[in-house]
Amino acid sequence: MSKVSARPSRENRPSKTHGKSSRQRRAEELARQQARKKAFQISGFTVSILIIAAIVALIVVNGSKSANSASKSSAAPSIGQKAPNGTFSTLTGSEANVSSLYGKPVLLWFVTTWCSSCQAGTQTMANYIQKFSSKGVRVIELELAGDLGQNGPSISQFANQLAGPQYKSNNTWTFGTASSTLTTTYDPNGDLDVYYLLNPQGKIVYVNSSPSSTIPQLMAQVSLL
Repeated sequence: MSKVSARPSRENRPSKTHGKSSRQRRAEELARQQARKKAFQISGFTVSILIIAAIVALIVVNGSKSANSASKSSAAPSIGQKAPNGTFSTLTGSEANVSSLYGKPVLLWFVTTWCSSCQAGTQTMANYIQKFSSKGVRVIELELAGDLGQNGPSISQFANQLAGPQYKSNNTWTFGTASSTLTTTYDPNGDLDVYYLLNPQGKIVYVNSSPSSTIPQLMAQVSLL
């Protein structure tokens, strides 16, 4: 009797199209999903970084523009420029403006009544006012609006104590108070003491501060008018 080799039937043979178990297929599908999720997360993170970078860049650009704008807006009048107009009140209670000063040389001086350089400068001016008068230069000494937020003496007390009878007997020396607009125009950076020398045409020819220490330079400029 011939031997017949035992071969598995077609039904018992492993299927070539279904060589992977369902568990393996689920594991591979899960791995692919995790890979896609990770890729999406990385992509989302990259997009977030790009958005943040764009926002930062925009802030820097706008900040630069604002700084430039602020720089331009805070520029004080300069030499060679026509003295900007603006109003002020005098101790006599009258209202005046800068344009009314055109026609004669003027020292337009802005002070705070509580600063030491302003006090010393006013005392110095008392010793030099006759020289200014002889040159035809009128001195307009104005308290900055609100005394720049400090509680100093009134401009009337300031004048009486530091200028003495000199300013009362000499009509070329006038004390008063600058309007807020005039203060911002001529003192945008909040300096405590600043003056502008104007020629008869109303143009600024010299700018400085603290006459007590700069009077020699100021008088040199006055002699050129």
